[in-house]
Order: sequence, then structure tokens, then C-alpha cells
Amino acid sequence: MEKRAGTPERTASRDGAGLPLSYAQQGMWFLERRAGTTRYADPMTFRLTGPLDARALRESIQELVRRHEALRTRFPVVDGRPVQAVAPDLAVPLPLTDLTALPAAEREDAAARFLAEDLRCPFDLARGPLVRAALLRLAPREHIVRITLHHLVSDAWSWWAVLLRELERLYAARLVRQPSPLPPVPTQYADFARWQHGWVTGPAYPEHLAYWKQALADVTPLPPLSLARPAPPRDARPPRTRWLTFPRPLYDRLRATARRERATVFMLLLAAFTRVLRRYVDTDDILVATRGGFRTRAEFEKAVGFFVNMLPVRTRVTEDGPFRDLLHQVRRTLLDVYAHRDVPFERLTADLGLWRPGFQPVISVCVSFQTTPEVPPALEGLDVTPVDHDPFSPYPLDLGFYEDAGTLRALLTHHPDQYDDTAAGRLLDDLHQVLDAACREPEDT
Repeated sequence: MEKRAGTPERTASRDGAGLPLSYAQQGMWFLERRAGTTRYADPMTFRLTGPLDARALRESIQELVRRHEALRTRFPVVDGRPVQAVAPDLAVPLPLTDLTALPAAEREDAAARFLAEDLRCPFDLARGPLVRAALLRLAPREHIVRITLHHLVSDAWSWWAVLLRELERLYAARLVRQPSPLPPVPTQYADFARWQHGWVTGPAYPEHLAYWKQALADVTPLPPLSLARPAPPRDARPPRTRWLTFPRPLYDRLRATARRERATVFMLLLAAFTRVLRRYVDTDDILVATRGGFRTRAEFEKAVGFFVNMLPVRTRVTEDGPFRDLLHQVRRTLLDVYAHRDVPFERLTADLGLWRPGFQPVISVCVSFQTTPEVPPALEGLDVTPVDHDPFSPYPLDLGFYEDAGTLRALLTHHPDQYDDTAAGRLLDDLHQVLDAACREPEDT
């Protein structure tokens, strides 16, 4: 980490204390320190076909780091608690690994091994940096670039809506040796963290907390599904993923049904998955979570950082009740949840005592709809395609829905020590069946 002479790190707020972590950062920092290894790496990997200007790419990445304080942040422990320390400068090299000496048939395997090893490379949260980059050359006109951030300093919106869009303009400018065309960043992540701590100690918080106390009164964790392996999970193997692409006619019917019932497609999808879960538990009290965000304030829209908030969603699901009734219940619940989304999940669980023994959260299933369009960066002169990898999730079951060019896909991330490939396939098959039936039910009643 390089520092500008005479310019200290930004480690103190106006009152002399360390820059605070947001509540989401506190929770993630604690879980990672407890795990003793890096679990929350957040990589972005693209294949670049065409005449790459590696210098322009490196300088563009460097400019991203210069613009956004979150990318220059580390998390030392001061007086027994983590704080944010922002470096005034941080050099991020883009080392090149040249694979062209290998036989052509071996290069893809070598690249896959490199990327897998890079993903396992740990971050030092206290010392930083929490950003790194790498470039692989497979042929003179074919490269793979990976930029990895720690999730403490990024989220999906940061990547897809901010960083990659800025990378496009920066790369175009550096190709012709022009300076950055981007305006200064108006708000940094540390500003959000201070705002959040002020909001939680302000007059609005008790009213929001009162809603959650009522909504989650006497709640119990969702028990393991009957599909789960009998042995307790050892958390030894990395999560696995399974995709499901819905036929276009079914997706069209889902959207029509949602419109008719004055619901969103996500409300319909969430209602369907709660019904699937009900098949495998001996309770009608189904508690899951969905991912929300703290970007409801305009000043945080272009900020880079970890703005994700987990929102508990509690639903009463009868085994054979009308799906329309379930959908309307989910609709009402989600509208209330979104109206109280600024309460940090970590603070909520502490205030309501929702942690289980062993520091395990009350939530074991997450269901989300990715609303940020995942558009690869349009780098001038290059064909850019994403290179997929299995994401990490702390939840035994994590179901994400994605819409791409009018197609609906579901990605189920599952921990194989608890839910194997057969169980994951069964859940997705059931989901397809429930959704297909749901589209017909309103027409028959």
C-alpha cells in the first residue's frame, strides 16, 4: 500500500473516533473473522477478445480505485473494534500471466486453475488492500481479466451499475491518452456509514423497530428441510449452484398473472417458493429473507460499497390453501417489509434476540430478485463476455432470480454438506411445478 507523503490515512471522524463500519459491514467482518478465512471475495471476470491495450486497462482500474474510497479501505482493529481506514493512494498492479507457451488445448484448463486459485487467495482485512487484479493471455487477441474486491467494500450494484459503467468510459479515454471524463464522486461509503449510525440513534428508529417486533413476534427458525442430509453440515465443501431457465411461455404467463393480481413477479416467485418449502417442513410458519438495499437515498446511488440489507419475510403457508390467497399475503408482507427496510438486519437481530446458539442467524433460506442489469462492460474494440463462477453464500439455500433479455432464470446456491445436488434439483423441479399451477389457478376460481 502506497501513501502520498504528508497525507495521513483517513482513520478518524470529526469527533476523533475511527470511521465506523456500517452494520452490514460489522456483521460480515465478524463472520469472516470467526471463520478464519476469506469467504466473501467478490470477483468479476471477463474474457476479452480483440486488440487489448493492457496499459489502458491497468490505468482505468487504477482510476476506479482513486475515485472510490471504499476500494482503498482496510479494517484495522482499534481499541478492540474494527474501524474503516481509507488510504489516500493505493497502487493496484495488473500482473500478466502469459499462457501462450502452452499447447492451445491446455490453456483453458490452466486458466481455470489460475482463477480457482485466485479465488482462494485470502484478503488481510486489517492490512489490506481489499482489491486485486490479474490478466491472463491465452492468445495475442484473447485475454481474461479478473478484478476481485472483498464484499466488505462492494455489492452487485457497485459492480454492475457503477464500476463497470465507469470502466467503459475510462478505458475509452485512456486508449487515446485522455484524462478521466468522469465527474467527481459526490458521496463516499463512509458518509453512508455515518448517516446510518445517525439514523439508528434518531427518532425514526423506534417506530420501525416496533413494526419488526410485531412482525417477528415468537418467530422460530425454519427447520432443516426433510430433503437435508441427516448429519449436521460441516461447512467443509464450497457451495454449489444449479440453474433453471423458465420457458418463455411460462414467464409470459407469470407476468400476466402478477399484473392481474396487482403484484410484482418477485412476489409471485417468493410465494411459490414458500409453498415449495412448506412441503418439506412440519410447520406453516415459513421464515426466509430477501436482499434489500440502502440506496433509497439519491446521494448513495453512485457510491461504491456494501449497501446490502437482509430483510426477514414471514409467511403463513397452508399446505393446500388457494395460491391466490398466499400471493396476496406475500404482497402485503413485502410492502410492509419494504416500508421498514432501513432497519439494519444486524441491529434488528441484536435488538430482537434472533441469533441462535453458536452465533448462527435465524435465517437459513434467502430468496432474491436481481434487479440490476448484468451488462458486461463495453470496452472499445473488444468483445467482452463474462466468465461464470459459483458464488459464495452463507445460507444453506440461496435462491436468486435473474431477468435477461426477456428470459427468467433461477440460480440455486446450496451447501452440499446439507443439501446435495439431488435435493437442489428436486426443489427447482417443485418450483417449476408450483409456478405452472399458479398461472392456471386464478383462471379456475
